[in-house]
Amino acid sequence: MDKAKIHKVLNDNILLENFSLLLIDEINNDDEILEKKARQLLSLCLNDEKADDFFIAICGWSVDSLLNKLNV
Repeated sequence: MDKAKIHKVLNDNILLENFSLLLIDEINNDDEILEKKARQLLSLCLNDEKADDFFIAICGWSVDSLLNKLNV
């Protein structure tokens, strides 16, 4: 990861917004099937205690909350 570029984005509100829009667009246009995306993300949760932080950052919900919404 290029930490200098990350800091540049962190210090610029327009770049921050554009990064979010880019990320959402790339997620929506990814060719991978949804089942594979979900499998990779949930597998990450099993292998990395901090994975939950990603979900909270990306959608505001923890993995447990999302699973509860799924009625699992």
